[in-house]
Amino acid sequence: MKDLIDKFVCVRLVKANRLDLTLFQFDYDLTFAVFFMNADKTIYGRYGTRSSVEEASKDMSMAGLAKSMSAALYLHERYPDIRKLLVGKQPAVTKYATPNDYPSLQGKFNKQLDYAGAVTKSCLHCHQVLDAQRQVYRDAGQAIPDKVLFPHPSPTVLGLGFDPETRATVATVADGSPAKLSGFQPGDELLTLDGQAILSVADIQWVLHHTQPVAELPARVRRDKQSVRLRIKLPEGWRRKSDIAWRVSSWPLRQMVTGGIVFQQATEEQRRELGIDAGGLALVIKHLGLYGPHGAAKRAGFQKGDVIIAYDGREDHMSRSELLTYGAQNTRPGQKVDVTVLRAGKRLNFQLPMQK
Repeated sequence: MKDLIDKFVCVRLVKANRLDLTLFQFDYDLTFAVFFMNADKTIYGRYGTRSSVEEASKDMSMAGLAKSMSAALYLHERYPDIRKLLVGKQPAVTKYATPNDYPSLQGKFNKQLDYAGAVTKSCLHCHQVLDAQRQVYRDAGQAIPDKVLFPHPSPTVLGLGFDPETRATVATVADGSPAKLSGFQPGDELLTLDGQAILSVADIQWVLHHTQPVAELPARVRRDKQSVRLRIKLPEGWRRKSDIAWRVSSWPLRQMVTGGIVFQQATEEQRRELGIDAGGLALVIKHLGLYGPHGAAKRAGFQKGDVIIAYDGREDHMSRSELLTYGAQNTRPGQKVDVTVLRAGKRLNFQLPMQK
């Protein structure tokens, strides 16, 4: 690994207070992200992914990073002849050049960290960029768009699982998924997607992040030492298959639409005891915030252990992610939403205030 690292000029950014958002665009809910760049700032690829709170690094490995680094060197040796494979990897136009330019973050963080005092409080966390993106829409009384709610979707929305010990080798293909229908097989090494060179799962997520609501993506894989071309058809609503409940940036969404409630799905046993079938809403309140906007649900009368069975007139099954999405797109600050819970066998009705 050291011999490989010695071929790079390594730069570590330890704060995001004035991060150049016109260049460093990635999944801001990550705790670790890598950019492979040319000295002229052309981006070869990205590395770093996440899909869990408890297991933050389960989708990454040193072996996988090393393979991605080797692939970046391969592109670098052929640059600029392979420039066409890199066009889609470059940063998109953004309205805000730094986090400090977002209305909800202006003036809240100094340019430098307070190393002599409260260094943690003085550091803008990357996920706050996502928070600020969503806040723009909430403050304007607008529905938060799917692309902003579901950033950098996991390849699982395609039905693909990747081996973290590799650069981008398919480990699993879900039955009935877009990937399965397009002909993907376990063991396929994904080389390009939508014309972009793929160095890692993060590169796949970058492509998906910028993909239209309905799309067909060309792909090229290496299979049994041969190059195979495939096409993945993405149906309407594909992005919503993402689970956003694990994301740190989902906390402000909970403030907005649940008043600080943390849910967990009711188990099959709990559903049987409550008489709620698989098609009904059953979200158990695991935790309630106590203070400020995150204490709104507690002040409204909700209690830990309550089971939410209706939200704004909806009694159909919703996951934690789906309820947050519904609230972010169908409620507005100042509105009060009717919520029904089961508590000790009784149905109780509350009004939950929607917040900014």
